[in-house]
Amino acid sequence: MRSALRTGMTLSVILLLFLAFNLVWVVKLPDLRWDFSQQKNNSLSPAVMQLLATLDSPLDFYYFNASKPALKSNTLKQYGKRVEAKLKAFEQTARGRINLHIIDPAPFSEDAYKAGLYGLDDQQGFLGLIGTRDGHAAQRIESFRPDREHLLEYEISHLISQLLHPTPPVIGLLSGLPAGELIEPLVQELRGHFDLIELEASAHPIPARIKTLMLVHPRMLSEQTLYAVDQFVLGGGKLLMFIDPLSDMDPEPPPTASRLDGLLVAWGIHMQSDKILLDRTYASSEHEPGLLTLPREAMNESDVSTWKLESVTVSNSGALLPLDNSRTTFTPLLQSSKQSALLEPGAPDSEIVPQGEHHVIAARIEGAAYSAFPDGIDGRPPGLQKAAQIHVVVVADTDVLSEEISSSAPHGNSLFVLNTLDNLAAPSVLADIRPRVMTRSLQTLANLRETTAHAYQTRANDLERRLAQTEKEWQRLNPEATALGTEVVDTNTQLQALNKERLRLPMELHALRMEAYAPLHRLERKVKWLVIAPMPALLCLLAAGLFRWQRRHRPIPATALY
Repeated sequence: MRSALRTGMTLSVILLLFLAFNLVWVVKLPDLRWDFSQQKNNSLSPAVMQLLATLDSPLDFYYFNASKPALKSNTLKQYGKRVEAKLKAFEQTARGRINLHIIDPAPFSEDAYKAGLYGLDDQQGFLGLIGTRDGHAAQRIESFRPDREHLLEYEISHLISQLLHPTPPVIGLLSGLPAGELIEPLVQELRGHFDLIELEASAHPIPARIKTLMLVHPRMLSEQTLYAVDQFVLGGGKLLMFIDPLSDMDPEPPPTASRLDGLLVAWGIHMQSDKILLDRTYASSEHEPGLLTLPREAMNESDVSTWKLESVTVSNSGALLPLDNSRTTFTPLLQSSKQSALLEPGAPDSEIVPQGEHHVIAARIEGAAYSAFPDGIDGRPPGLQKAAQIHVVVVADTDVLSEEISSSAPHGNSLFVLNTLDNLAAPSVLADIRPRVMTRSLQTLANLRETTAHAYQTRANDLERRLAQTEKEWQRLNPEATALGTEVVDTNTQLQALNKERLRLPMELHALRMEAYAPLHRLERKVKWLVIAPMPALLCLLAAGLFRWQRRHRPIPATALY
């Protein structure tokens, strides 16, 4: 009896100590971490170390992390600790060239006033960074967000690069569109961020001081200008190019044959110039399946070009395809849903037959490439024939730059352009810093969710269409209410049948959803048990082991010897 009581008291004390440790002491312990990941995702990358090695003057970092506001969630607080650990890693690696100041601004304090003055975001409590360098303007990160954790290393490095290189980079703008067709607010934004040089459509060669070029609708440019672009890319220039099978900003039909197609082939990609992309899932309206509003799910979240983006709107875009046996790397940046298809302009919506695959609207092209003009041009000697590494981003839409299309995503389309140009024009040491690929341990579950949603939508489309038609017909036949607010009783047989159909179809849709999602829900329940159960089971095993150990080592009573 006494032994059982002692065992119970021991287990109770262990449990209380365990709870006290988790509730009180864990939050006070330093965030000790060992990086056992295969790709070293939790350590500073070699490119970051190379950037920090170039520091020739000290930088001051002021990290504002408000710990008291009630609006700040526990997830955000934990992320704030990880940001602090990352900043300390930067400070330690910089060997005295970065001075980190950690500030916990109390409400209405001088620190909070200073953070607001520098433009830090206080919607959920301050969680931002201000960087300063003697003799230069301060730079800031308004807020760190957990959903951008894979870009954390790049965000901090980008701020360091802005402090080291305050002079805006030179960007060339070459457009084949009629004058004035480019969205003026976008051009003004480009002027605010870069040293923008607008080139004539007949420009050749590209001026030597331009290292990054934005090329719009090159199908209408001359062969000499396309040759200049070819040589610019092979010579190490960075290119952002917008092409389009059907541009709303240019009513003139493109030429049937163009050296632009050869240029794309030389870079390892292809776009069908006679077909546009229609998408039922991302269509902005049922009557305009070519006007697509691309959400975060349609973007490559691991690429800097989609940094801080929420949506991008495109119109009658094309689709990019990588060529077989190409030497270049094809990385999708924007893509359609699986409920999309390529059709000729003017084809009826009923011809949309999804093939169950994504279509790429924008892509990053990198790697070895050859010239599209191996014999030169106009009888002149051939120029550069190949390059070991090209840097090109191709967008299969020019209307993304128009004012009419951009107005539906005022901060999306222009931000995509600014992000991409900023990354292309960045110093090589910053451009080499890639977003971290966060491990997705539940990839099977994510794939099953997508497959289930696609299977359900395929079967539900017909029912939803019938329900919409029934509702429309019922609204047409149903008599209007009287002045007293009571409806006239109508015993019309057709109206009664429509009423039954209006009740039956939603029930069928609900039953179909339950049937389609049943395997997914079963798997989710199993995963929850696998995630939750191990810790209680481990504690029970430890308690049982301790109990058996105590019984085995319990002293034998003296009376048992006789």
